[in-house]
Amino acid sequence: MHPDKKTWRSAYTIAISGILIALGWIFIILSGILPTGRLFLLLLASLLVATAFFEINFSGAILVALGIFILSLTYPGPVQAAAFAIFAAPLSLLILHFYHCGLPKLLQYLLSHMIMSLLLLAVVKISRLDTALVHRFNLESWLLWLIILAIFQLVLLIYRQVLLNYELFFYERIHPWLRRKK
Repeated sequence: MHPDKKTWRSAYTIAISGILIALGWIFIILSGILPTGRLFLLLLASLLVATAFFEINFSGAILVALGIFILSLTYPGPVQAAAFAIFAAPLSLLILHFYHCGLPKLLQYLLSHMIMSLLLLAVVKISRLDTALVHRFNLESWLLWLIILAIFQLVLLIYRQVLLNYELFFYERIHPWLRRKK
């Protein structure tokens, strides 16, 4: 590779990473400030991690997610930062990694849903949210878990379709615009 081209690629990678981290941090801040749409904003931030996956590579996407997480710790705080780091960022990376590895579609669904559901169960158990909800709504524990997991699986299915459609949109519309010659 020509030295000027290598320097240009490094500068481009640094610039696009910085822009994606800044935009992701804005989405996390908005999820901490706005009274509604918090999940939507967290998932928008994860689409920026997916953009880093498309533009840079898997390790670059991890670094962008890490940058968003570190900035989110400063403001709006550890709750939103943890929600992003535990759910939003790994979700997009898992789905894209399994999809691009060429695994069968059913195995992609099973692996990503199993990993994310285990993360959800661990967070709910560690935070003792399940006991608070059981007492608040007077539900049986098994029914509460069934409701939580059913809603979560639905969110995962919808997000997977959004992410894969975003990938098509990115490569059809955004990627050519980023690569245009000046």
